[in-house]
Formats: sequence, C-alpha cells, structure tokens
Amino acid sequence: MKVLVIGAGPAGLVFASQLKQARPQWAIDIVEKSDGQDVLGWGVVLPGRPGQHPANPLSYLDAPEKLNPQFLEDFKLVHHNEPSLMSTGVLLCGVERRGLVHALRDKCRSQGISIRFESPLLEHGELPLADYDLVVLANGVNHKTSHFTEALAPQVDYGRNKYIWYGTSQLFDQMNLVFRTHGKDIFIAHAYKYSDTMSTFVVECSEETYVRARLGEMSDEASAEFVAKVFQAELGGHGLVNQPGLGWRNFMTLSHDRCHDGKLVLLGDALQSGHFSIGHGTTMAVVVAQLLVKALCTEADVPAALRSFEERALPLVQLFRGHADNSRVWFETVDERMHLSSAEFVQSFDARRKSLPPMPEALAQNLRYALQR
Repeated sequence: MKVLVIGAGPAGLVFASQLKQARPQWAIDIVEKSDGQDVLGWGVVLPGRPGQHPANPLSYLDAPEKLNPQFLEDFKLVHHNEPSLMSTGVLLCGVERRGLVHALRDKCRSQGISIRFESPLLEHGELPLADYDLVVLANGVNHKTSHFTEALAPQVDYGRNKYIWYGTSQLFDQMNLVFRTHGKDIFIAHAYKYSDTMSTFVVECSEETYVRARLGEMSDEASAEFVAKVFQAELGGHGLVNQPGLGWRNFMTLSHDRCHDGKLVLLGDALQSGHFSIGHGTTMAVVVAQLLVKALCTEADVPAALRSFEERALPLVQLFRGHADNSRVWFETVDERMHLSSAEFVQSFDARRKSLPPMPEALAQNLRYALQR
C-alpha cells in the first residue's frame, strides 16, 4: 500500500504518523509546498493534557514537555473595563504552532516517512495518481485554489469581520476575551499564553472599523502599534509582533458535501475550516485523521474505507461548522450588545455557547470511536 499526503501541517502529520504506527509495512510520503522552516502562526489551543487526551496532538509525541505547553483552566472576559472570571469548563493546553509542527515532522521522519519540501508537484497541480493507492489532501485553506479535482472543489464563505493573528511577550494566564471601544469603533482581542515567554493575540474588528481606522493603508509595523495602543491596558507596554503572511483578512470557511473522490480524500482544514473563536481547528484535524486511519485499517479496501470514513467524518465536521459559524456571527454582531451591562453581556456570551446545536448520540459515538485507543 502506497500513500501520498499533501501538506505537512498537523492534520497530515498526525494521520501519517498514526497510519505508519498501525501499518508499518505501508509506504507513506508527504509533500509540502513551503520550505522546511516556514510555519505560519503563533500559539494554538488544544484539549487536555498530553498523553491523557487523544484529541491533543501532543499525545502522539515522545517528549511533549519539550514544547513547554501551558495549561489554562480560567476564562477572563473584559467588557466596559470590567473583568469577569469564569471556568473554561475543561482543561485547555496552549502550545507554539511552529514547535508542534516541527515535532510532528520529526516524529514522522523517525518512523521512516519521507517529507519533501518545496515540492514541484504542488506547483504544477498534477498528482501522480498511478503511483499511489491513496492521496490525502491535507493542504489546509490552500485547498481553495489547489483542490486538484472539481469534485472536491470547496464551498467558500467569508466572514464579515477583519482579523489578524499577532504574538506578544505579554503573558496571559487565562483564556482572555477583551472588548475595547476606540472612539466609535469596537476591537476584540482573543489572547492566551502558549509558552513561558509568548502569548497568542488575535484581534478582530468590523469591516467599517477597519476602513475608518485606515488599517489597510498602514504598514505592518504601524498597524501593530495602532492595535497595541487600543489594548494598552492589557498589553502593559509589551508590543505586538507580526509574521509575514499573517496580515489583516476576512476569515475564510471551506466546506464540502463529500470527503473523497476516487482515491483522493480530504483532511483537516482542506475538508472543513472553522472560526478561531471556538478553538477546535487542530482538535478536529486530529479527530478526523484518526477516523481515516481506523477506516483504512478495518475496511477491506480503499474504496470501502473512504465510504466508511465519509459516513463518520462528514456529519462531525458539519456540526463543527455549525458551532463555528454560530460563534463567528455572534462576534460579527457584537455592536448590538455593547450597550449591555457587563453582567448582561456575559449572559449573552454564555447563551451563545448554550445555543449551539447539541451533538446527536450517533455523532457522539463516532467521536468516541475516533478517540478510542
């Protein structure tokens, strides 16, 4: 059995590593369009403790403590300068995305999996289908333009708000959600630490605010300085750091009505992306990767495995999209609630979570099946 994985991000790497562990005699290759050092992003948030929660990709590393994960149990919401503290309800784990990706790549290499960077294969958009029994498309939101087959062309939807993903040396010991008014405008920050020295700091605002503040006319440095002044109370003199390729943008949701076509199958954000406000992107990538591994290891052949995978995975990622879209819209319409008292505002935020569609028992069973070791 020969498997090609396109994309050396968390989804493709966890899938390749777990499949190689289950079927060591199978040949698995990974190709990636970027160079080996180019990993976008700051921190990501994951569920539970490594080794204890199977949806946490750190659980599949030999020494996850080397990545210095940060554990978060408290949530802090700031509205009208009034902080409200509450429990997250579950233990969360913040970790550097770059370190996570490099560690997963090292894990794959140690298992004998080939990873080729700056692959010309991805420049020409032609896949060597005759050379492989299965091709896994785990190329993230790049799948918008590099979907290789029209049958797997995604449905694309853009959110109304602009957002940008910063890093900062200010440490946030809780999951922070800060709503700041700046003149007529509203800015929202999502912040949490992911190491002993750095935190993620995601900022969003309406398109109208983005235009009025002339953020699109500023350099990256000037934009970061402007935003840092808006959130100076939280940042305490610490600056915001930008990364090339992570400028202001509208959140892009990729969706599909199917997971596979022939010997091609989708994984991770290439299958379904979801708004950062619910923090489940990497978690869902692990869940879906495990479903694909189990289908390939239990079904009689690849076509049967892909049918089984789609039956289990597609309803889960569609529910994930429903939760993410519900959350995104709440943030996009927050101006309608800024006049509320802080207590009422927290109630509205909590109601947003409680109004999410419940998980049917059949989907809960699929989730338990994915995470069962």
